Amino acid sequence: MVGFNGSLADAVHTNAGAVHADYEQPEFSNVAYGLEGGWGPKTLARRLTKLPAALGFDWRDTLYTNALLLCSQDAASIVKVARQSSAQSLESLTRKSMSFFERVTIPLAEPELIIAYSNGLGSPSAARILWEAFGDGETLDHIDASSYWATYGFTATIGERKVPVVGIRHMSRFVPNVEAIKLAWERQKTRTDQGKAHRLLPITTGEVDPL
Repeated sequence: MVGFNGSLADAVHTNAGAVHADYEQPEFSNVAYGLEGGWGPKTLARRLTKLPAALGFDWRDTLYTNALLLCSQDAASIVKVARQSSAQSLESLTRKSMSFFERVTIPLAEPELIIAYSNGLGSPSAARILWEAFGDGETLDHIDASSYWATYGFTATIGERKVPVVGIRHMSRFVPNVEAIKLAWERQKTRTDQGKAHRLLPITTGEVDPL
């Protein structure tokens, strides 16, 4: 599950500090903390746990992260905060965050599916960042183009891995359409499976000795 970026509630640690803190407290779950009211309203935390279950996963085995590894008051202020950070620009922050995602997050998670829960295409969003970094130039597969239920899929090529990605609206304000997500996921899995079959198809010339 990939959100856009961290909120100020996450700003108590640097990225490295968060890793150390989680290592020292392996039983701590930030999402469980959200379910207990630690984030204020519980809407997002509830949806973050219910959606994996609806897709056949256990939320306790689900990795929750953000596309951009920097906290800000809201998404609109991320450009200003990025300029004030060591990254110095949103473009640099995006490159560094996606490099970390490719080198560290994906090898550790080995995901079957990535849900990017912010998917605007007119401005930076979790899904757009992943698509531009790993979409390999492919066209988005729009399942629902309505403003509320907007859902699309693509396959991310991350190193040697092909991972289905489904972009949905941000779950703090929009209820996810589970059936649309399942359809988007299934269509990307079908594309990936077909690609594997083509790569495995033997090519022979001339006569072949019988087995």
